[in-house]
Amino acid sequence: MAENVQPNENKESTQKVENQNSTVEETGVFCPLQLDEKDTESKVEVEQKLQELLKTINEESLQLSQFLTDEGKLVDEVCTSLALVFKKLGISFSIPPQDIPFGKKAEKVILNEEGHLTVTYEKDEKHSAFLAEYPPEIVMAVLWIVIPELARAITVYRKKLSTRASFFDRVKKELKAVTKAIVENNEGKQEPNKT
Repeated sequence: MAENVQPNENKESTQKVENQNSTVEETGVFCPLQLDEKDTESKVEVEQKLQELLKTINEESLQLSQFLTDEGKLVDEVCTSLALVFKKLGISFSIPPQDIPFGKKAEKVILNEEGHLTVTYEKDEKHSAFLAEYPPEIVMAVLWIVIPELARAITVYRKKLSTRASFFDRVKKELKAVTKAIVENNEGKQEPNKT
């Protein structure tokens, strides 16, 4: 079934498109919306919305830049502190590789007492770097696994120190008692003063 197109309508629409194209070429501006002169109010609204969107993009970009800078500093500080704690406690962690979002399939992941994350891939390929040097997503995934384990390690370390402190306290009391006994005994045996 053939369409019934009237030649005048087809010529007018073709001429309108050509006029719009020549307007775009003259101004050198790409505008996805073709507005008639009657639509100047619409054009003003579109321009205002565009200005608002550009302002929002600018503000978001500034905040994004600040957050990225802050995130980098925070990750570095957290990883440095973590390494100091690990070193003091003398601990390292074996991390389930499937819980960390690496690009390749890892076979073994270890966070050592110096804060270095060592990843072993297939065929004994290894990569090791300070935890802060990894992308924030990996650092965060590691922290989700390590922090609960670290809490348990700190509890064990505290109990160990508490036991040692109790031992030293008992020894101190006994030595004090012995010292007192010896000093009192020696004072009683002193020779009288000759005058």
